[in-house]
Amino acid sequence: MNHLIEWNASCVDEQLTQLNVTPLEGYRPFDYLLYSDTLPRRNDGRISDRILNRYQHLYDGGWWCSGIDILTGKDDVWGCFKPVHPRIIGEHNKIIKYEHPPQTPTGIFALRVSKTIWERIAQRYDLTLSEKDIKPDQSDLGFWEWAIAHREIPLCITEGAKKAGALLTAGYVAIALPGIHGGYRVPRNEWGKRKGISRLIPQLEKLATPKREVYIVFDQDSKPNTIKAVNTAIKQTGYLLTKNGCSVHIVTWNSHFGKGVDDLILSHSPVAFDHAYETAISLAAWQALSFNRLTFSANIQVNQRYLSDLAIPQTAKLIGIKSPKGTGKTQFIEQIVQQAQKQGQSVLVISHRIRLVEALCQRFGLKYLQEKDPKSSPEQNPGYGLCIDSLHPGSRANFNAENWSDSIVIIDEIEQVLWHGLNSDTCRHQRVAILKSLKSLMQNVIGGQGKVVIADADLSDISIDYLLALAGVPQTPFIIHNEWKPQTEEAWSVSSYSGNTPKQLVKDLEQHIAEGGKPFVCLSAQKLASQWGTCTLETYFKTQFPNLKILRIDSESLADPTHPAYGCINQLNSTLKNYDIVLASPCIETGVSIDIKGHLTSVWGIAQGIQGENSVRQALGRIRENLPRYLWVATHGFNQVGNGSVSMATLLNCNHRLTRLNIRLLQQSDFASLDDLEMGFQAESLLCWAKMAVRFNASMSRYRESILTALKSEGHQILEVPLEKSPSQAHSTSNSKQNQNNKNSLRPSLSEMISAVRDQNYQAECQAISQAITIGDRQYQALQKKLLKTTPERRSQRKYELTLKYGIPITSDLIEKDDRGWYDQLRIQYFLTLGRPYLSHRDAAIAHRLIEQGQGNIFVPDFNRSQLGAMIGILELLGIPALIQNPQRELKNTDTDLQKITDIALRDRLAIKSIMGIGLAKNSSPIVVIRRFLDKIGYSLECLRLERHQKKRIRVYRIVEPDDGRLEVFQKWLACEPQSPGQLPPQTEQSLNAITTINSGKAEFQQLCFQF
Repeated sequence: MNHLIEWNASCVDEQLTQLNVTPLEGYRPFDYLLYSDTLPRRNDGRISDRILNRYQHLYDGGWWCSGIDILTGKDDVWGCFKPVHPRIIGEHNKIIKYEHPPQTPTGIFALRVSKTIWERIAQRYDLTLSEKDIKPDQSDLGFWEWAIAHREIPLCITEGAKKAGALLTAGYVAIALPGIHGGYRVPRNEWGKRKGISRLIPQLEKLATPKREVYIVFDQDSKPNTIKAVNTAIKQTGYLLTKNGCSVHIVTWNSHFGKGVDDLILSHSPVAFDHAYETAISLAAWQALSFNRLTFSANIQVNQRYLSDLAIPQTAKLIGIKSPKGTGKTQFIEQIVQQAQKQGQSVLVISHRIRLVEALCQRFGLKYLQEKDPKSSPEQNPGYGLCIDSLHPGSRANFNAENWSDSIVIIDEIEQVLWHGLNSDTCRHQRVAILKSLKSLMQNVIGGQGKVVIADADLSDISIDYLLALAGVPQTPFIIHNEWKPQTEEAWSVSSYSGNTPKQLVKDLEQHIAEGGKPFVCLSAQKLASQWGTCTLETYFKTQFPNLKILRIDSESLADPTHPAYGCINQLNSTLKNYDIVLASPCIETGVSIDIKGHLTSVWGIAQGIQGENSVRQALGRIRENLPRYLWVATHGFNQVGNGSVSMATLLNCNHRLTRLNIRLLQQSDFASLDDLEMGFQAESLLCWAKMAVRFNASMSRYRESILTALKSEGHQILEVPLEKSPSQAHSTSNSKQNQNNKNSLRPSLSEMISAVRDQNYQAECQAISQAITIGDRQYQALQKKLLKTTPERRSQRKYELTLKYGIPITSDLIEKDDRGWYDQLRIQYFLTLGRPYLSHRDAAIAHRLIEQGQGNIFVPDFNRSQLGAMIGILELLGIPALIQNPQRELKNTDTDLQKITDIALRDRLAIKSIMGIGLAKNSSPIVVIRRFLDKIGYSLECLRLERHQKKRIRVYRIVEPDDGRLEVFQKWLACEPQSPGQLPPQTEQSLNAITTINSGKAEFQQLCFQF
């Protein structure tokens, strides 16, 4: 039978097909489909000729599929019919592949299952079936009763009966919807207008019981319009399932492996779906990652290795270019710049990295900000380039957006430029001014006679939506989308290393160098304290290969006139030919094209979880030659934005509540500047920040998988490198091999050698900083303005900053402690104890400065990061000051007061995460909770002994007060606090006693705090 062949091709068990699929022909399809009482009929009860004529094609036959009606427990009369010859409708000749009963509410496909499949599913979830479960001749009905009763069994929801059959066959409980929107109803009135909230259809609501895990398994389409529709359906269905108490996950896979789940299973076996199922992400994480997509329709869609001459209409105001790395985006933009210059238009280039904008300016024949006369105007100048940090009137550029209304604005790597402007520390003090200038620029250019050209290999809706929102004028973007993917011979071969550290990759890299290889190595870090950073690996490889030439490219070497890397960015193609090993930090992760061939032999990458996932991919793409790539990626990143949420609503909500709390605390200190404070500054900027933040957080939570999946989607081949066996696992029967192993075991391991190099370098640098020339205020101000600094200048600047922070002599030990976050720990403890009377003054002063810099406006994320009042209030609320005052006290999980502290902390973990940056598991014990809060001030716990308590052994702890000289710093800070006339600085004991009596307003603070 044809239907058996078709369903078998979708990997559906033949017995399951026979239970649910019926071949029909002649008049029989009409009996199955046209049963609704609301269908128009003749006086004799026969279906009207108009309806019968519409379904004439049914006479040629086809197959019918229906399952169980889980609401009634009977055979479902609703289903679908697939005709042999489908009808075609509309002016676009749309093919109707499946017919459903007209004028009848759609249902779900809960297919009948055989005993074999039922047992297979029960085995998957370690459940034992009894004779009561499987009733004679009713195994299909009993199966769904059993599945509903066992809410611990996850439910898969897909589209199309065959796909549900494929999932059931593979051992998953699965139902199918007749369409992506089939899981919910949207109430509408007689005119088709929405008249109420959406709701799940009754059949799905019965299956989606509270606390059940639900996996949405829709097709992986590649058409932008289809993707948009599928995303909308997932979002709405997922929201309603979540509202019903379910935990929703989204199953995705590479569309190259098959569009539907049945295609995936057919082409790559059920194991492929098992992997996709096991790596499914939460609905919130999926929504965050969906912000990577570009769903704007392309005006020009090509599939080219390199972008060629493409005609852009003169009327286009916002031009977006999405094209893979190394496909000539910059060269294409260069043509736009040349055309603008011929027409006498000024060109403004904006970037987020100095080296990138320098390289672009050189290529476009423009001056970089450092070279131009800040007093010159666009009329006197063909334009210039600058970092977004300088996009404000107070910068050296003296930037005025009104001067650029008829200019061409170029923003390459737009996604990273905007994120830098919205979130980087370097923009923090002028963020409001920068965002005001950016908005004014978009209004003047897009609303004037100019054009904005943006480009990115990862261009998404976020950037386009944001710039249009800033412009505030109706405008349809002109999109150029190059869908080119590397063919087999052009795709990268990426060897992916697993494991918890990159030591196996570094070992293989060392071997590659020893065999004559010339690698380009992309690293995440530059600082000397990093074990796998540029400085450490440079020293290590110099000791291993003293005759080889090594070039270290990072922010320090590029800015040091005495270093060989100085000035190399603009001539990398000629410079790199002189070196055997190149070690590069993220300073050249974007905007640099290294086109040399035949010199470098490989590209290596270590991604420790610091950069965004797109930055890692960008770094690997700087070398255009198709060399083998070797990559180690941390499983999870450790950077996060805000409270780390992957839900935009949660992130924005928490920011809003934290802002209210901080303002309330400032009001209690009679902070007058709040009267003129504008809280609603640029809602469009805050929304863009939130979208990019949750996208960043989501990629960090599954860092390795995000990077490897994105590389696969770019068309590259990922090869898993097997983990090396540890010495304890390795076994050799050969005596010579055993002797060699014994000799090798006497040598230090690779990690030990690199750690030794790091420690030696780091200690030397700390000593050099402590002994650096001491500079004054004027010298420091001059150094701050310098982009290019020698190593002695950089060390003197660091020493000056440390002196400002601590007020005590700068030693190597202090520098080490500062690098480990000592300042943040001391600052919290100081305002929790000795400096508590001055906390409100400190927060008010910083708030005043932010408001002054923003001319009455604040950017909410920056404002919240700047305030300490809520953090100190939480610690007081939990009684941390009383605990650290009594370090001799013994602590146990059974202590009543510790249990109360834990109850408060766990009552709203989201508030703790948002205010303190501390993530607590739901089942955290009192000791774990106390330890996490003590970590914030550098205190710890030590276990004293084990005791028996009600037949259980419990640990007894004591607080360990750090002996690190912090009291000297506190006294220095205290002496600098503002005093009333004749008032002496409060003594330590008096201040500590004052803390225990601060009870007024505590209830109000608790209420405010836990409104998250």
